[in-house]
Amino acid sequence: MILKEQAIIGLRVVSLVDFSGVQTGTEGVIDENYGTGCMVAWDLADQPLPDGYKIYDGVPAVRSGILRDGFGWDELKFLDLV
Repeated sequence: MILKEQAIIGLRVVSLVDFSGVQTGTEGVIDENYGTGCMVAWDLADQPLPDGYKIYDGVPAVRSGILRDGFGWDELKFLDLV
């Protein structure tokens, strides 16, 4: 489980549960803090993150192909540190 204080941009995390399009054990990167939570960009086998990816660049997913999910601070229990 990740604590709110640990949820910094660029941190690699792993999913502890299945999400839509994301299986347990999938790694990702916290790429945005939106105040009440954070976004995770998933590093999928068929949609890998670009090398060195750490921060959201504002490009919509439809153009970037990056799958991202938002997590409220109370939902960090579904993630762990890599």
